[in-house]
Amino acid sequence: MYHLKVFLIILFEMIKTKLLIFIVPVLCSFFGCSGGDKENKEISDNQAFHLEIVDSIRVDYLGDLEITDIHQETGEIIGFNFKTNDLVIFDQTGKIIEQFSRGGDRPNPINSMVSLGFYQGDKLLVANNNGKLAVFKKNGEHIEDIPLPFQIQYFNWSQRKKIYSLSDSLLLGQLAKIKNIEGYEEYYLNFIDLKTGNLTPVLSIPDISKYSSGDHYGPLYPYITKFDNFLYMTLSNEPSLHIYELEGSDLNYLETVAFGNADFVEVIPSTDPDSFDFDRNYGHMDAGDVQGFFDVGNWLVAYYRNGINAVNYSADISEDPILNRKKNPCFLAVFDQNHKLLRRGVEVPLNVASIQGTMPDGKLLAKKNKMLFDKEEDFEIYYLMELVPN
Repeated sequence: MYHLKVFLIILFEMIKTKLLIFIVPVLCSFFGCSGGDKENKEISDNQAFHLEIVDSIRVDYLGDLEITDIHQETGEIIGFNFKTNDLVIFDQTGKIIEQFSRGGDRPNPINSMVSLGFYQGDKLLVANNNGKLAVFKKNGEHIEDIPLPFQIQYFNWSQRKKIYSLSDSLLLGQLAKIKNIEGYEEYYLNFIDLKTGNLTPVLSIPDISKYSSGDHYGPLYPYITKFDNFLYMTLSNEPSLHIYELEGSDLNYLETVAFGNADFVEVIPSTDPDSFDFDRNYGHMDAGDVQGFFDVGNWLVAYYRNGINAVNYSADISEDPILNRKKNPCFLAVFDQNHKLLRRGVEVPLNVASIQGTMPDGKLLAKKNKMLFDKEEDFEIYYLMELVPN
């Protein structure tokens, strides 16, 4: 979170000096305002949970891997080093199956991804900054490019898969084309017809969301996740789960379930990006943020932090990422498969840096927090965690 804050401060300064359009690749969205005002489901007071670290995976790789996808049949895991462009595929024992780099000016590079994941069995589907969707073998051999009517722009607010295969001829993908800094038209979801190359926008922010009000709340950072025929969207400073159902080529908004409480620190909005008080929001407090959504088998979980309000904030917290994490821990909100909120505030262990995906058996895959513990010299450690009812 410390590094994200530094990035956001730099980004805001570029916006103010009008340099953003020359430096940051621009994005676009067809987000609109739709949906209903369904009441949130009530939380159950008699259901409690805790997280247990039940196992770990040691990967004999020297570097910093971010997990972008986990194969839900084989359990194979894709890790990518965004500094070196190394792509590493390993199994649940930590055995490296494939390792290669296709960065730099090599033909058909794999770098600066906006999406990297398994595709049609053992293939890889990559969307990167040379403007293409590309298909590779698992060993890195380029197979084909998928044409699109625009060049994909690079703005990777999260290192994870954002394109899903619905059939042999249809993809559902969160891709970026143009960024409009005048509003929230920044990110969008499309059906991608592989036969024609046509894109059809399908996702909108529901009216119940504060992000549909027209006020500016800083960077949007949506997380969109697909499980079965449901699509789930969470937005950075809003502790709410927006639920959609996929029916063929139609995506219908169903409901929104809030999971925040009084401790969640809301961003102080502005009427437009130019008047947004970035220092007040990120220099004098830590806004709450939602960082992901996962299916753990019997339950669904949202991954978030409450933030630190201005009263409890200090310069020490701002300058020390370890202290920041201790004062601002991560939590899970737990839902059943019918989207009823069962519990919020299930604390994530401090020795977990970030939750990065879900294994086929429902265990959460988490990266070890190296800031709080001795850093390994020649290997990476990932934890496997189970959500356990008390």
